[in-house]
Amino acid sequence: MLRNLLMGAAAAASLAVAGAAWAGPADDPANWRKVPAENLLQLTINGQDVLVELRPDVAPTHVAQIKKIARAGHFDKVPFHRVIDDFMAQGGDTSLVYPQVEYPALRGEFTWQRDPAKQRVTWIGTTPDGFKLGYLDGVLVQGQPDELAMISYPAVARTWMLHCSGVTSMARTNDPNSATTQFFLMRQPRVGPEGLDAKYTTWGWSVSGVETIRGIKTGDEGENGVLPPGTADVLTKAVIVADLPKSKQSTVYVRRTDGPEFMAKAAEIKVSDPFDACYLPPVETVIERPNP
Repeated sequence: MLRNLLMGAAAAASLAVAGAAWAGPADDPANWRKVPAENLLQLTINGQDVLVELRPDVAPTHVAQIKKIARAGHFDKVPFHRVIDDFMAQGGDTSLVYPQVEYPALRGEFTWQRDPAKQRVTWIGTTPDGFKLGYLDGVLVQGQPDELAMISYPAVARTWMLHCSGVTSMARTNDPNSATTQFFLMRQPRVGPEGLDAKYTTWGWSVSGVETIRGIKTGDEGENGVLPPGTADVLTKAVIVADLPKSKQSTVYVRRTDGPEFMAKAAEIKVSDPFDACYLPPVETVIERPNP
């Protein structure tokens, strides 16, 4: 297996100092978690693979539909028909390639009721309107404080993912319950009160390949990013990694954001603006790729 380290400069330096003493994430479960292959979506774009961790804990209905579409092959060869440079790349319009196929519209899953006892967030700040900012399993989230759950029944706190770079989210019409197959990949953040958070359904995040997403061909600003037919980059292949032969599967580890090493660093971070949070160094990932 070829090991690929994706991390901020400070983290890379710490591993370099450790040298051979650092055996690997599989031997350090307190600080690293392995992403189940069933929750890894591999998108092949312009000859490069983007690995997305699906989040059924955040949007179970949408993740189930994404898996169904991918397993049916109906994302394959579908163009990224609307791409805005400082915003996102929108694709997944299966009607452009498979007009005979229809998928149901889904009820929006813009937020979810988080049980702090089961989903532990490492908080890094509070926004001016009183919502908390923090990390949940590697992704940035915002929501009600844990203390609210302690005095609520059931003991939950409303939470949502931030639309930072690399996050995957569902496109829809003005009807909040109209998402079907179209999705978008965030190229740059659109967060905060004027952004997309808690208004569109986030269903995953790119553990690798953000630069590939930013390399997708953009449309004309005057056309709101819509590309003429036949000119857009396409999603060559979408596959659930668990469906690949074992010898072809990438293995992904993500730094545990509720682990002691990350929490020690996070204690020094104080952020009150979701936009600033999106530009913090990304959570580290280790990707063991198949031999070519």
